[in-house]
Amino acid sequence: MKRQKLQGHSTDPSMTEVDRECETTKASPGRSLIIILAIIVSCLMGGWVSTVRNTGSLSLPYLRVDIAIVCFICMLPLAILISDWLYRIFSHQSPPLFKLVQIIFYIGAAVILILALSSSPPSGTLSSYDAWESIILRPVLAFWLMLTLCLLEGQVSGRGTCTDLSWKQGPLIWGLALITAVVVPAIYIQSRVDEIVTTIDESLSSGRLGEARRLTREVCVLAPWQKIGGLPAGDLARDLDRSCYEIERNLAYMQLEPADSEESAYQRARLLTILGKGEAAIRVLAPWKDQQTVSPLSCQLLGNIYQQQEQWGESEDWYQKSLNAWKRLPHSEQQQAGIVSAWKGIAFAERKRGNYEEAESAYLSALSLAPQADQHFLLAQFYEDTQQTAKARKHATQAMALNADRYGKSGQQLITSLQQQHFGCLTVWRQGSP
Repeated sequence: MKRQKLQGHSTDPSMTEVDRECETTKASPGRSLIIILAIIVSCLMGGWVSTVRNTGSLSLPYLRVDIAIVCFICMLPLAILISDWLYRIFSHQSPPLFKLVQIIFYIGAAVILILALSSSPPSGTLSSYDAWESIILRPVLAFWLMLTLCLLEGQVSGRGTCTDLSWKQGPLIWGLALITAVVVPAIYIQSRVDEIVTTIDESLSSGRLGEARRLTREVCVLAPWQKIGGLPAGDLARDLDRSCYEIERNLAYMQLEPADSEESAYQRARLLTILGKGEAAIRVLAPWKDQQTVSPLSCQLLGNIYQQQEQWGESEDWYQKSLNAWKRLPHSEQQQAGIVSAWKGIAFAERKRGNYEEAESAYLSALSLAPQADQHFLLAQFYEDTQQTAKARKHATQAMALNADRYGKSGQQLITSLQQQHFGCLTVWRQGSP
């Protein structure tokens, strides 16, 4: 009897082709196509952001490739839910209105793509409206393009032919999709902002004002409420704009005269390096860098430039040349400071290359010449990275004792990190807090 019912059901002539197609769609939704298309569109958007970013512009509203990809991928579940609702219910209850919605989304997506591909890149200037516009545009553009993609996929896959008025998703599914679309990108963007703020602090401490200005502008767009070094991001951006403007004006005056000496070339290259124009600085120093009498300051500057470009081998070579040149000069405070700076540059390059014994030796050489808080804290960070917790704690404590105003908070954070994360944390706990 059951077999007859099953056979009758399978050969029921009253079942239309649309019903069979709808039943097949229910049995196997087949989301592979839309997921693949969404990944492709997200990567294309990321590629566009990368292209605009390479021109030196802000590339509003996403700024970075990974942020664009995260925003688009996280919007996909909500776009799928809405497109399913439009196709399964709305398209059959109000077909003309559904067609109008489709046309609006298709035209809007076409306009967005045309503007993205044909318009000139946004300028590097920053206004107070850019951040709030970007905060709105990031989810809106992702939603519009992802929903348009889902509507196109629905036409290709035939989901629009399935009439299922009983289709319904619970509020939990909708809530999770909405959280994924809005909250997850916001959390990710804030984590990226925290990383950028750390880089800004490093750039400011090393005098790279051009890089700090560019990154501060990005923070102003991504999180205008963020504070950097106790200052609101917008205030710091204006201060850096003024400082960089003065440097650019001085550089313009210097470029009116030919760089006919190494001293003038060095001064011009130094300003270019501060502005973050490393390649231009290298070109300015090119006529003198291969000479035997090249000054230690020029070698040191070249080592710094290659360090910023993460060319660790070149950076180490130039810091080594700087060290040798400083040692040939008579003893003085400037000579000692130059030797310490060269050792620190060599240590950093060796550390990045994974040569930890050579890096430790260079750091200790710098410390022996200048037993100051800066050198102790650099060693503490190095020992933290290499899981030498006892040594890291020792040098962090010494840095805090020598300069509590500068290293009191950061030193305590380093010790707390040792206690919580590293394999040697039991030793740190036994020794107690400073």
